[in-house]
Amino acid sequence: MTLRNFWLHGLIDGRRTDLTGGPRSKDGGFDLTIAVRDGNVSMTALRIRGHAARDGKLTIRVEPGRSLASRGNVDGAPIMIETQR
Repeated sequence: MTLRNFWLHGLIDGRRTDLTGGPRSKDGGFDLTIAVRDGNVSMTALRIRGHAARDGKLTIRVEPGRSLASRGNVDGAPIMIETQR
């Protein structure tokens, strides 16, 4: 099996199959948004992005949604994870 830059695996109640996948190209990445209900409104809770740079660096950036950061629930600073391809 080919080793991908990133591999996503998600389990969701009520689904028979897992959500899985990863980019096929060596410079492939991903963008994942997780929304949550807040009363009668849907808001972005997290945005997770994976990026492959030309120098071989792989970066995962995790950012809280703006409305969460403005509430003071989180400090709003992204979490960065960097590795080499």
